[in-house]
Amino acid sequence: MKITIIKGDITKIKADAIVNAAGVGFGNAIGGGVAGAIRRAAGLELVKECRQLSKDKYPNGLPTGEAVITKAYNLPAKIIIHTVGPRYYSEDINLLKNCYVNCLNLAEENNCESIAFPAISTGAFGCPIEKSAEIVKEILENFKSEIIKEVILVLFDEGDLGVYNGKLPEGH
Repeated sequence: MKITIIKGDITKIKADAIVNAAGVGFGNAIGGGVAGAIRRAAGLELVKECRQLSKDKYPNGLPTGEAVITKAYNLPAKIIIHTVGPRYYSEDINLLKNCYVNCLNLAEENNCESIAFPAISTGAFGCPIEKSAEIVKEILENFKSEIIKEVILVLFDEGDLGVYNGKLPEGH
């Protein structure tokens, strides 16, 4: 599995799947950060699908560490995998591992050859970027797939990019 690390906008990535670092009530609002950017770029149909999923399957919100798929609508990806990362100061950081594993499993189940991740839980949820990079490294070193050929790690700023590049050499 090839690992590519870039600084950029996840809504512009051409991958079979992109991951949305969603809030617990992912169907309730447009939101900020990665979730807001994805919703704005994907369009109103994504908001409608998320609201319907929330109503039908997740009335109490998507549980932390779990993942669910929607269509990608106006994005260059085929699907969006939504996951809720842990709040660093109040939830078990090991739930972040579940986020990455569950997203990878859903991508594999949906025959995705490429998947793009943001740094889940590092924004408003407060996970230090160094801890995030260590968890991502552990997951990617141990995840084996015959289907997924490339994992793209999309970082928002130069500092985060430097941390990920230091922990996760590209091309593994």
